[in-house]
Amino acid sequence: MVKTKVVAKKALKKALPKAVAKKPVSTASRKVKPISTKKSTSKTKALPPAVLVKKILLKAENENRMMEWEDKEKQKEVVIGDWAKRLTSTKLRLEKLNNAYIDVLLKLLQEAYAVYGEVIRHELADEFFAELRGQLHKAGIKIQSNTPDASLVIRYICGNGYSSKSFSQYSRVLQAAEYNNIAPTNFVEWVKEKTMTKVVDEYRAIENNTETYADRLSRARRVVMRLIEARETKPLLSGKTTAWEAEKMLGKDGLWIGVGNATRRMDRENFFADINLAFLLPPNIDIEIYIINALARQIVDSVERYENEIATLEESIWADALWERLVSAGFEESEKSNEHWSNRQQAQLYESQQEFNAFVKEKKTI
Repeated sequence: MVKTKVVAKKALKKALPKAVAKKPVSTASRKVKPISTKKSTSKTKALPPAVLVKKILLKAENENRMMEWEDKEKQKEVVIGDWAKRLTSTKLRLEKLNNAYIDVLLKLLQEAYAVYGEVIRHELADEFFAELRGQLHKAGIKIQSNTPDASLVIRYICGNGYSSKSFSQYSRVLQAAEYNNIAPTNFVEWVKEKTMTKVVDEYRAIENNTETYADRLSRARRVVMRLIEARETKPLLSGKTTAWEAEKMLGKDGLWIGVGNATRRMDRENFFADINLAFLLPPNIDIEIYIINALARQIVDSVERYENEIATLEESIWADALWERLVSAGFEESEKSNEHWSNRQQAQLYESQQEFNAFVKEKKTI
């Protein structure tokens, strides 16, 4: 009897579904898993189910009309696409032309910058820019008395074919390159890397917050004048005269200019030379400015150093060092000037510029 009940119970378990067959679990022993509040990090979203639109049936007449409308829309797209394609082609060619123009423009500005950089460091700078002003006046190009030297160069090479904005932009590019000590060979790459607009904006900000080259040159002139005051105690030549005669020799800044020569004594064992003062030039403010500016240009880039030395060092120390610096710089300028005029004379012996350039290059390597 017992065996029959066990078999019947097993058969009943097989017949019932598993959910019914399982024994109920006590809620006390059941472990409840906490509901996770973490959002899914999956970026893919389930696509919405495709919507099947049942096409509305129209009369044949209306169906034909809608087909005509669709054909008309396609024709419009073709026409508009053709216009867009042609304009895009023109746009690309114009961009190519503008890029080529900018390349040529920057190369020409590079040449102008090379000349500008040489001129402002040369003793003939004032004469050159004065002559340039005269040429611009003759050509009928309007300039002002305070027009910067860089603008004179730009207006000369551009003529009247550009706007005032372009003149200002190009001249500021030259000034910015000079301010940043950009070598002429690196000028084009420098402007392309920063863009001309950024170069102009940065230099305009510098102009508003810092001093100009003219301001630095004025400071350098003060340093030179202070050196002349210090050298009064150690003059190369000295003499006495009456006060009224001395006043006739002095210029506006208390300077007098003499012309003379120096000759070495012919005695082989003698290393001395005789310095002879031939005559004194009458006071002339133009000559004074020319000489002081020529000396000041040699130290304009490092004027802060000499101002600091004057303020902190003894006069005997900074004066001698600065004197040697200016004398050496003057000798170097003299050598460059002699070489320049020597090359000008030699150039007449050559038939082409290429031959002359090869001669100069070979001369420098010797």
